[in-house]
Amino acid sequence: MNSYYITGIILSRENIGEKDRLVVFLTKERGKLKAVARSSRRISSKMAGSLEPFNLVRCWIHIGRTFDIIKGVEIIRTFPNIIKNIDLYLYTSRIVEFTQSIVQENEEIPDVFKLLLGTLSAINDYDNINSIGIFFWLNILTLVGYKMRLDRCVCGKEKIVGFSPSMGGVICSDCMLKATDIMLVSNPALTLLREYATIKLSEAIKREIPKDLLDEVESIIANFRIYHTNIRLKSEEVTI
Repeated sequence: MNSYYITGIILSRENIGEKDRLVVFLTKERGKLKAVARSSRRISSKMAGSLEPFNLVRCWIHIGRTFDIIKGVEIIRTFPNIIKNIDLYLYTSRIVEFTQSIVQENEEIPDVFKLLLGTLSAINDYDNINSIGIFFWLNILTLVGYKMRLDRCVCGKEKIVGFSPSMGGVICSDCMLKATDIMLVSNPALTLLREYATIKLSEAIKREIPKDLLDEVESIIANFRIYHTNIRLKSEEVTI
């Protein structure tokens, strides 16, 4: 078979040559996929307005030598509220950049596709990036193999006094003496982390998180994420 169809979310694109673009998708069928959109930078190109970041598209792709070639594009869904709101756009960029970095090419993880699509839809439709973001980070880390230990200390004891990214989660007073990256964790933060590790996206959409609690939880997740994935996001360096 010389061609195939994919349903994918556009993670990024970059210019190549004088008129082409290399597009990176997270697809439902094939995981992360790169393909070239020839002449798509020309004003007259029918694909020019379709291959925008975050778009959910259906593509007809021809198998090529170096990269496969996009022959046709149909837009399934766009996320206009994200595009026109700078705060939503920057936060979504971090989510998409991390997804692109953590997923390998041709690695089929349909649950990651489902999570990303659900997260984009929720951010666009409900504008609750704090709660939705906590839900996304905990779930994406779990799906790619980095699940936080939150029920009890990694040694098995139930009395929790802190958190250690290197030890994989919450820790007791004895393990606290062994860790070199100790983070104190409040009871409200621990409760929130435990809840968000099990709730559905439809529940996260409705919740509001106080700023001080949000800052604490985001710091715990960011330190855990960076330690285990070693991915530092370029989009996190952008401020307004």
